[in-house]
Amino acid sequence: MKRLVAGLLLAFVLAGCSGGGVDRKSLAVRVEAAPKPPPGALVLAAESGSRAVALAVQPQRLTATVLGSTGEPLSGLDLSFAVGSRVVAGRPCGSGCYSAAVSRPSRVEVRPGGSRAVAFEIPGATPPAAALVARAARATRALRSLVYVESLRSSPKGGLLTTWSLKAPDEVEYRIRGGASAVILGRRRWDRDRPRASWRRSQQLPPLRVPQPAWGSVATNAHVLGVGRVDGRRVWTVSFANPTTPAWFTVSLDRKTYLPLRLRMTAAAHFMTHRYVAFDRPLTIEPPR
Repeated sequence: MKRLVAGLLLAFVLAGCSGGGVDRKSLAVRVEAAPKPPPGALVLAAESGSRAVALAVQPQRLTATVLGSTGEPLSGLDLSFAVGSRVVAGRPCGSGCYSAAVSRPSRVEVRPGGSRAVAFEIPGATPPAAALVARAARATRALRSLVYVESLRSSPKGGLLTTWSLKAPDEVEYRIRGGASAVILGRRRWDRDRPRASWRRSQQLPPLRVPQPAWGSVATNAHVLGVGRVDGRRVWTVSFANPTTPAWFTVSLDRKTYLPLRLRMTAAAHFMTHRYVAFDRPLTIEPPR
């Protein structure tokens, strides 16, 4: 299990760091084409066991997408939407896609059949946030250094906790708690499988380009879910999708710097959170001794 999740983490995140963004090829699972969210729809996502369940909300329609643990869209489910006392059956609308004509509710429960139901709270007002997300991406790429803590799971149990240190333009260090670690300096890299194991030296080709936003270069259906505070800082909470993966994100953006402070991603076999802990602080990444 740990080896599998480690492979998912490294393939997914380092592909994003390399400058190409998050895409379907970077996942270590097979992901077939799933329908893109309807234009302008509010998008939300959550876990249902080992499945990823996404919800697109339009004024008169709800659309759910369900992805299995191996990446395939799950068609043929007995999926329904529970809105108040009503339960409305979802009709097929593509691979792993289910839709129903329902006026925009304040709360909906998606019941995918065969796994636990997922409840979504839907704010009354959700202004467009494409400009905020684009500015957050620019602010992240402009950083000289970035440190964050990542939790990554492929199912409700287990998972990895990793500390990432990034220094522009091409230096990276990550340490998985109780597991693998690596140091990358331009075209040179060192890896080891566990603490106190021997380091292996190799080449990093092409060199990484860091920092990069965790969502890559594509963000659609961005909306503001609300405002609040994270560690005393005023934030916008926004949601959006990267349909090329596909993956769904909820991010808390600092209203002063536009930098992400918290991030949650839902994708096939990738349930990930980021807690960003340091921006532009002095950071030295050195070869292992």
